[in-house]
Amino acid sequence: MSENPVVVLPYDDYAQSANTLFHFMSKSEYLKSILINRAIVPRYCMENIEYLDIHIGDISFKEVAILQKCFCDIPFHKLTDNFELNGVGEVYKSLNDDEKLILTKNNTHPDYYGKFAIAFSKSWGENKSLQPVHYLNENSLYTIEFTKIFDSVLSADSIPEEYVRDILNRLSFAKPLRGIMKRTIKRNNSENVSVEFYKNFHDEKEWRYVPNPTVLSAAKIERIIANPNILNLRAGIIDINDNLATEKYRPLWLEYNYDDIRYIIVPDLHSRIDIINTIMAIPDEQFDNQLQVLIQKYILISKILVLEEIRKDW
Repeated sequence: MSENPVVVLPYDDYAQSANTLFHFMSKSEYLKSILINRAIVPRYCMENIEYLDIHIGDISFKEVAILQKCFCDIPFHKLTDNFELNGVGEVYKSLNDDEKLILTKNNTHPDYYGKFAIAFSKSWGENKSLQPVHYLNENSLYTIEFTKIFDSVLSADSIPEEYVRDILNRLSFAKPLRGIMKRTIKRNNSENVSVEFYKNFHDEKEWRYVPNPTVLSAAKIERIIANPNILNLRAGIIDINDNLATEKYRPLWLEYNYDDIRYIIVPDLHSRIDIINTIMAIPDEQFDNQLQVLIQKYILISKILVLEEIRKDW
């Protein structure tokens, strides 16, 4: 008998991270749309790439818009943990002590990304081609060499298409190890302000969905928008994202079955009632088993968790 027998973990079992992927959002309307459509719509999100020092001539590429939908695999008991606050910038400095204290007490993952969420198993995510984000240390040799390759591709007269796809694919799943993040808060005088924080992005444990190139090509959609002229028109990006939510672009959506859902998270009891009503109003034809639609709706409702209660009990 072998002295070191191999221990085989269940396929869906992760030893030091959650076995669940959470997608958080800021508005109930987003969660309702996900439930009604039985799909999650990817959107263009701005990503800072200044750390890569990519440029063409005098044009420096400081940010790009990547078509994506992001998840995290933070364990349940960590979701409501407050982490160290590292506010920066003039707006943060202008906050009074009470406002800074409130921020310190409300500095969790849901506070940044929204208090509504839907969660699925990691095996579901793996089967749907979700990929853990590659966090890049700007001082590492890997990042330095990646920038050199990127610059070579941009400056070359002719590059094989597969090389271009590979570079764009890597960029689609890359993020700086640390950076600045903005968060809108309401001051004591009811004024909404955007506060900057220096954040360790690695703590987010992000997994990302990006539609595959074949589907993108058929839909005539780019996975990355890098043109500074387009990126400067934020309203244009919003319009594109709104258009992606139409049925025409369903092939790009991340679809699921209702029994794939592990949890639905809402901030409070009022929101739970609202989402219960949404689930009960989902058209029967959305469910696979037409003979047990009501039971399936009850099962969905049983998966609703209230964030206020999670904060107290987990």
